Amino acid sequence: MFAVMLSLLLQSTSITGGIESPLGMAPPSTARVVALPLEYAKLFNAQTQIRLDNHWEDFKPTFVRQKELFIQFMPIAYSSALESVISQMRRDSKINLANLMKTAPQGQFEFHGLPPGEYKLVATASLRGVDYVWTETVQVDSAPLRIQMKTHVP
Repeated sequence: MFAVMLSLLLQSTSITGGIESPLGMAPPSTARVVALPLEYAKLFNAQTQIRLDNHWEDFKPTFVRQKELFIQFMPIAYSSALESVISQMRRDSKINLANLMKTAPQGQFEFHGLPPGEYKLVATASLRGVDYVWTETVQVDSAPLRIQMKTHVP
């Protein structure tokens, strides 16, 4: 048993990083960052796409006239998809959700003990009253990883 635990510990690693705010904005005072394992990253991508497609069809005439409204809707779709995926992760007994979801003061976060594999990092925060969502896909190996999350919507 000890050998198995030691093996798992040696195979796990950490991710440290930060959220890069849009130009001219201070980092968020607090953010939530979730590390989605590949299975849940795929589900998140699919859920997000479904929400975007449905809202595009529902509000197409408005979005065609005012494209900026669709851009403003994107963080809502991402956040809603993330909440749905987190809800499913809570029911998965093989996952330690507390290890995969962190509060990021000043946009800084740290994950420890992650098994090797592909993860999608999803961060949510509000800046000046506007909701933002950052996403990055990372490959976790045995070496610690440092990442700066730059890709965001809007």
